[in-house]
Amino acid sequence: MAENDNSKLEALELEQNELRLMIQNGVTFDVDVTHYRRKPGFWGYFRKREKVTEKRVFKIEEPTLNTLDRLSALWLQMEIDETRLQEADNLNAAKKMANKEAKRLAEVVATAVLGEDYYTAIDKGGYFKRTENKQELKRLTSLFLHTIKPSELITLAVLITNVSNLGDFINSIRLMSVTRTSDPTHLIEPQD
Repeated sequence: MAENDNSKLEALELEQNELRLMIQNGVTFDVDVTHYRRKPGFWGYFRKREKVTEKRVFKIEEPTLNTLDRLSALWLQMEIDETRLQEADNLNAAKKMANKEAKRLAEVVATAVLGEDYYTAIDKGGYFKRTENKQELKRLTSLFLHTIKPSELITLAVLITNVSNLGDFINSIRLMSVTRTSDPTHLIEPQD
């Protein structure tokens, strides 16, 4: 029995080390992008377009708290209405739900890929104004929606959750709330 417990403990330690390594190094994935182009030069305008497929590599790193906040807002918007799926016309309801949630998942992946590059800092003479790069987010969302298969999209969403290090973040909040010495819900009443 002790050997079984030791093997479980070793397997757990290996899994934790692998997760820490993934969080530290991030996750890369590639997408095949197909487009058409003509050969350069004056006579290129009269030639047929040729189909070109390029492989683009993207990296998802551990998000900052701001990126994690944007990801959490997207995750909270996702929902599955079980009552609509159990209706007589459940196939159409499932198709509508898949379309809606696939767009949200593609936006989650795009948000994770962009990270803090979503914001552009503009120097305003002594202070910086941050502007959102919504066009790049929209472009990446569309790219991922059209090039990533649903099974890969789900896998990337799970990897984003792992790389986000939510477990350690929540556990550290739990530890901080336990170590407080006073309860903020009970106010100290003045003595008469």
